[in-house]
Amino acid sequence: MKYKKTFIFTIFLLILAVGFGGWWYNAHKESSYTVKQTRTATVFIPGLGGNFITSDYMVSSWDRDGVATKALQVYVKDNGKVETVKQYAKIDKNNPLVQVNFQTNNKPAIESKLMPNLMKYLHDKYGIKNVNLIGHSSGGEIIYDYLTNKDNLNKIPADQLPQVDNFISMANTYPLHDKNIVNLPKNLRILNLCGDIDHTGSDGLIPTRDVQPFGNLVKDHVKEYTYYVYHGDPQQAQHSMLHENPAINKIIAQYMYK
Repeated sequence: MKYKKTFIFTIFLLILAVGFGGWWYNAHKESSYTVKQTRTATVFIPGLGGNFITSDYMVSSWDRDGVATKALQVYVKDNGKVETVKQYAKIDKNNPLVQVNFQTNNKPAIESKLMPNLMKYLHDKYGIKNVNLIGHSSGGEIIYDYLTNKDNLNKIPADQLPQVDNFISMANTYPLHDKNIVNLPKNLRILNLCGDIDHTGSDGLIPTRDVQPFGNLVKDHVKEYTYYVYHGDPQQAQHSMLHENPAINKIIAQYMYK
């Protein structure tokens, strides 16, 4: 009995070792790339209930691998006031990364109306003239509403806001028809990314068939549109694991920093 338990425990350790080794290999493989360094800030907008932790793996990985630099964590209050929680690095030609947390983080309609305040703060305080916006889940909805809603667009003069170069949408759906689509920046590039667990057609929450139609809405109104489906197991392609995936880190970075 003693030897049987030892044997089972040894097999268990071997399985763990193989799993960890595979994870380490994939993470290392996906981190071995370089991109152009610019002063364009990449701003992370989390989904329902999200906060700084949502983007921390992606930010920390890029920072560690020299792809981009963890620079700012900023907090947006319901009254529109924006403040820096922590500055890790100066804003320079180092692909600065900005993590955002909203006081009310479960109401996209409220958060999207605060986006102009956030953008003006980054423009005025840090001299940020260009941004990439990454939204996970309903974070994409917040970004989309910011870019298309006339009330948002007329709130602050355009020359006092950073230009949006890239919009990265991760695992979200959008309206099939929207008259405000004409307000999207003409030079905008969009990467619409979603997960597919083991070719089931879903990331466990959102079907890929519901994500794909976004292209029909935007393709005639922006500079470039790309749709990407990531196929993988639940640890890689599940809805909440997409921003924890080194392969997706690489896909997004190489798209933004061309």
